[in-house]
Amino acid sequence: MGRLATHPSTMNILFGLMILTVLMLICMEPNQVEAQVEPPYPPDYEVRAHHEIATELGKKDWNYNENPCNNKSSWFTPPPPPNVPEAINNSTVTCNCSFPNGECHIDGIYLLGQDLDGVLPCSLVKLSHIKVLVLYLNYLNGTIPREWAALKLETLNVAMNRLSGPIPSYLGNITSLKYLYASLAYEPGEQPVFWNYSSRVWEIGQPGKPWTEALFRIQ
Repeated sequence: MGRLATHPSTMNILFGLMILTVLMLICMEPNQVEAQVEPPYPPDYEVRAHHEIATELGKKDWNYNENPCNNKSSWFTPPPPPNVPEAINNSTVTCNCSFPNGECHIDGIYLLGQDLDGVLPCSLVKLSHIKVLVLYLNYLNGTIPREWAALKLETLNVAMNRLSGPIPSYLGNITSLKYLYASLAYEPGEQPVFWNYSSRVWEIGQPGKPWTEALFRIQ
């Protein structure tokens, strides 16, 4: 009798395992449900704008059959594991899904080291919620479009491309801009021209230098 009292029976073990399994399933259920919830697609007009942006940039591998807002499709480059340096190549679109009625709007485009050989896209102005544009290390040509002055960008990085001309004064209309990183080509002897906007004075560069890099943080 003493021996039976000190060791649980097979039925008790099975019953205990069954209870444990049920508790684990209960604890996991909310996470599983949360993982299955997919964010909605961005509005059709933003998807159409992305088609136009891709054409202007020379971006040919966006898959429009996938949701750019789910952070799992080909529109997203996963971050590296901890303690692993981030790769220079990145092709990511981010969305803000905190709008009323659960709407998602594209708020960031990151295209680093993608060998893009088009131009800076005028069609970007059709993404009215975009905050971040990073087109670092490509082969993009031309100048910064005047249309961008209507945007509410906070970060703009167009450095390490083949852009020409000074940073245009109409970018001073983007009062939300906090970071600007650009490297632009100038004719020999040409003085880069930057703008004064309120208390912000942006100017850099010397005559005679064919390339000028500018990195600004606006307080």
